Amino acid sequence: MVQESNFISKSNIFSMKTTHPLHYDNKPGKIQDDDVAGSFMDALKSALGKVNDLQVDAEDLTQQMIYEPESVDIHTVMIAQQKAEIALSLTKAVRDEAIRAYRELINLR
Repeated sequence: MVQESNFISKSNIFSMKTTHPLHYDNKPGKIQDDDVAGSFMDALKSALGKVNDLQVDAEDLTQQMIYEPESVDIHTVMIAQQKAEIALSLTKAVRDEAIRAYRELINLR
């Protein structure tokens, strides 16, 4: 595929041939979509969803242990509760650091 474009300078006419589809061809280029904010938001929502799922699973196992003690092992309940507690404490730490960083940025003046 060879395209030819004419460019007019102050006193000269230039002819440029393009042989590759990625070369300049006098048409507006396609702008790539770099949606960093959206991907960060999706990652944050996913992480918070996983923390919520751990909390819900621990609560369900605790209720199951109360109502049907023979159907669930105490070790499983304790492990689920510890996973949920660790995930929640990590989430709180990340939130606190994000707030601290935001406040530092605001006070930079």
